[in-house]
Amino acid sequence: MAKEMLVIGVGSRPEGEPMGDELEMAEEADAEMFEAMAPEGDFTSRGLDPLVRATNRMLPLFDQTGDYPMVEDTEKLPTDFVRILAMFQAAVDEAIAEDVVNEEMRISLDDVRDDTALMTIAGKLDMLAKDREFKRFLEAPMEEEETMAEEMREETGATPMSADEEDEFMMGRM
Repeated sequence: MAKEMLVIGVGSRPEGEPMGDELEMAEEADAEMFEAMAPEGDFTSRGLDPLVRATNRMLPLFDQTGDYPMVEDTEKLPTDFVRILAMFQAAVDEAIAEDVVNEEMRISLDDVRDDTALMTIAGKLDMLAKDREFKRFLEAPMEEEETMAEEMREETGATPMSADEEDEFMMGRM
């Protein structure tokens, strides 16, 4: 007598329902989160231009092209720009936690209200873009990635991968 098994996984969905709706809702929630994070104030080219230039110097350290366009004078930073700054903020927070960079390099969008605050962040990003230790920190595989790769080797009985193969494998999983 065969047993029927009901398998319910995290994030499972009933058959026939389009996954696109869930993805769309997740993307909307993500956009709303960054929209809510967006600093508001009186931002002009005096503060925006140096910040965009510094951002474009930092983006290649994150394997992205440094071609973010200049931002017009605004009262609220664009959501996609906030997303990039939040990525920098998270990386700097991790680097501070691991004593790679000093606490003074911390980036916070919470108190950004004017051009002076934007220029302060731009100065920090410029220094970080030149900091050898920070660059090494960003180039080193994250502990989570190393653990996942090790688990995969153990599960499959595979021989260790080269660093390039491991990077390619991890990028494929992302």
